[in-house]
Amino acid sequence: MKVLIVDDNPVNLALLTHVLGTIAVAQPVPFADPEAALAWCAGEVPDLVLLDYQMPQMDGLECLRRLRVLPGLQNVPIMMLTADTSQAVRHEALRLGANDFLTRPFNHTELHARIGNLLVWRLGQNQLAEHTERLGYAVQQAEAKASARTTELVQRLLEATQRRDPDTAAHMTRIADYALLIARQLRLDDSLCQQIADAAPLHDVGKLALPDELLCKTDVLSQDELALMRTHAEKGAAILADSDVPLLRMAAQMAHSHHEHFDGSGYPQGLAGDAIPLVARIVAVADVFDSLTSAKPYRPGWEVAEATQYLRDKRGSQFDPECVDALLRDMVGVRIIHTHYEQQAHRATRRAA
Repeated sequence: MKVLIVDDNPVNLALLTHVLGTIAVAQPVPFADPEAALAWCAGEVPDLVLLDYQMPQMDGLECLRRLRVLPGLQNVPIMMLTADTSQAVRHEALRLGANDFLTRPFNHTELHARIGNLLVWRLGQNQLAEHTERLGYAVQQAEAKASARTTELVQRLLEATQRRDPDTAAHMTRIADYALLIARQLRLDDSLCQQIADAAPLHDVGKLALPDELLCKTDVLSQDELALMRTHAEKGAAILADSDVPLLRMAAQMAHSHHEHFDGSGYPQGLAGDAIPLVARIVAVADVFDSLTSAKPYRPGWEVAEATQYLRDKRGSQFDPECVDALLRDMVGVRIIHTHYEQQAHRATRRAA
């Protein structure tokens, strides 16, 4: 353990170096010049500092003050060595971060014991820091594994949906981008924005529980079929319910409430206003905008201008006004997303032909 000694008196420096030589774990690092000691500390972190108070170029208090602001030296034990027994000096040294005092002339037995005690204290600090670092690494590893499992689960659910309904799968992918855009315009926390984007594709996962003939129908749905289709909100919530994974709990809220209307006229619960989870209000806007601008077997996709006008018309009734405004604030981003997927679909059609 490196013990920095700062003392302008060569006799005291030699004495302290000798005493440290009798402590097996101690490696003395002596300096007669405090400036040179501070320069050494800029690249090294000692385990203990023995610091003389009375030095001509820089007194021990100033050296102590400058030591404490160096990286890594905030918690290093520092013992002040002084012949000045005044309370004012001791109080100032304590205020600046001194941990112990030793008055000259030294009692060798006391000096040896004091240094040993401070080194044991420092060893405990180092062991605690190492243990904390190992725990932090273990937590990071556990979180990374949990995140990987969640990502795999979400991906498998998306793949299952894609196999049932390729059109829904494409919609699930696009809605993530629109939801992320809205969340960012609402100035939500970056990590929450990303979580919303990751969860949004699962908003229609309840369609996994619907019959193929309903999902694959190319005509407008009948009233009975529409009623059955609407059950996908509750079915999706049931699929994702009671998870310990925050992402899936958020996705369950989206699945259950993305067809609720801001004025209470939606389904399945007839929630209104802030009673609808914010993440579901975000997805509701993204969901409808993408559905309107995407081609269906029974109608072509709307132009972006038409779809945005629909959102304006339904602002405050079907949709949360703040979420509509958030989308409209970044129409450049909206058009980039829309154009990207439109071009992607066009290339896929050309390859198929």
